[in-house]
Amino acid sequence: MRLQRTVVVGAASRHGGTCEIADRLADTLSRGLPAGWNVIRTDLSDLRDLDDVDAVVLGSAIYFSHWMHSAGRALQHVKDAPLLDLWLFSTGPISDVESEDAQVLSADAMVASGQAVEHRVFGGRLDTTHLSWVERMAVRVAHALPGDHRDWDQVDAWALHIRDQLAAVPDPATR
Repeated sequence: MRLQRTVVVGAASRHGGTCEIADRLADTLSRGLPAGWNVIRTDLSDLRDLDDVDAVVLGSAIYFSHWMHSAGRALQHVKDAPLLDLWLFSTGPISDVESEDAQVLSADAMVASGQAVEHRVFGGRLDTTHLSWVERMAVRVAHALPGDHRDWDQVDAWALHIRDQLAAVPDPATR
């Protein structure tokens, strides 16, 4: 019997902005969860970090209209695991075409089927000075807007929402 319950926060990010969101989520959760909870922040390089945990918050930058490969692998790894809960988040796209900002990913289908609790899409950070020629062309075609579009109040509110849901689950050791 484990005395500690664990939530893992992991994310894949091409230029670091999505990982900064994961850092913020992990920090807010670690400060807000009651005693008995452990928060682990992983970069998804070792999928064993996702084994034998109670909950996972998993995110990815949307890159060329898809989740990044490492996040996709992690999602495959955990989607059928006996988790307490799975939360998903995506960052981007950042576009001046409003309908593109509201596009849903396969993560929404996982929520609908009960495999995940929730999927959130947050604005991302786009600094075109760090992009390759191909990335700059994709940004132009997608009408993506440079700048930092992350809403930290939204990120914090979602972390607190997750915290409240996790904190409400009775400790299996006391049942």
